[in-house]
Amino acid sequence: MRTNWKYFITSLMLLIFLLITGCSSGTEFAKDDGQYMATEEAAMDYDDASGRSGFSNSSAEIPKAQSFNSTERMMIYNANLSIEVKDYHKVEAEIQEKVNNTGGYIVESSIYFSGEDRISGNLVVKVPQQNFHSFINEVESNSIKVNERRVHGNDVTEEYIDLESRLKSKRVVEERLLGFMKEAERTEDLLKISSDLSRVQEEIEQTLGRMNYLETNVNYSTVTIHMSENLVNVATIQDSEALNTWGKAKGLFIDSINGVISFFSNVIIFLIGRSPIIVPLALVALLITYFVRKKGNAQPPYEG
Repeated sequence: MRTNWKYFITSLMLLIFLLITGCSSGTEFAKDDGQYMATEEAAMDYDDASGRSGFSNSSAEIPKAQSFNSTERMMIYNANLSIEVKDYHKVEAEIQEKVNNTGGYIVESSIYFSGEDRISGNLVVKVPQQNFHSFINEVESNSIKVNERRVHGNDVTEEYIDLESRLKSKRVVEERLLGFMKEAERTEDLLKISSDLSRVQEEIEQTLGRMNYLETNVNYSTVTIHMSENLVNVATIQDSEALNTWGKAKGLFIDSINGVISFFSNVIIFLIGRSPIIVPLALVALLITYFVRKKGNAQPPYEG
């Protein structure tokens, strides 16, 4: 009889232990699940301690950078040319016509005159990338000398892909903020959401602006051309007005006469101005000459 009671008490205690263990596990599971739900609700609550909605912590909807094909690079090409031309205005007109025919446009045009001997200027043009190299070759073919040629390429593929990824992420943020704005009930929540939405939309506009800039410079290459022409005026034989033979001969004759008159005038001015010195010296010279000749005449003839 005692043995049966022992088995009964042992079984009852074992059953109670199993029930207690099961209830404890269920309570912990419910507790964990409640914490998980509370965490999710806090993440989606715009008024949490961080002041932001829970979508910023969710990486599932943030798009990753797209993979790109290395053969389809986004290159920005720039070229600098320095050339000498025979006829500046003619070559400039030909370049502008070529730019228009290729679908490009003129960015800047300037011209400088260095006295009467030299004319130079700069042209900055945008041409479609597919016509970039052929355009440079044609410009060089219209020159008489190429002083400088520099071509530079800048790969912006990775920057553009990064901008695309950022734009998609900001679009997701914008959509969520718009959704929160529709559901907001308190004025202070609405103001905060509106402030964050304005900031995100401003960042979207900046990103779009940078992407448009890169696209434009990829599609249209920049070519800076410095041109110069040496002006040489050569008169032809038939140009009697340019030669002016009679006028030049007449001028030379008058210059000769004026030169002779000027010479004698200077001599007369010199003699008159120095007469106080020249006249006494001349008299002394005459007296010495007179006495020398007189003495020579007074000597007796030589007798052999």
